Amino acid sequence: MEYRTRRSPAERTRLERWEVKTLAKVVHPTRGTVVVPHCSNLAALMNAAEVWGCSWMEIRDAKVWAADPGAVPVPMPHII
Repeated sequence: MEYRTRRSPAERTRLERWEVKTLAKVVHPTRGTVVVPHCSNLAALMNAAEVWGCSWMEIRDAKVWAADPGAVPVPMPHII
């Protein structure tokens, strides 16, 4: 866990958001559906927005649902 102490608070928060084991299905009318880690509905929206390459404020009309059993989350996007 020492590697985390060298990261910025924002990067540590992002990593913690993606390391959660519970999953949610985020459904947006124009962007589609994605399964992401979920510790809260906001965290699920933030993760989905990261996958879709937009701000979470742009997808506030998305719906967050429980993921189906056996669902596999998308991998965490790499930020350059």
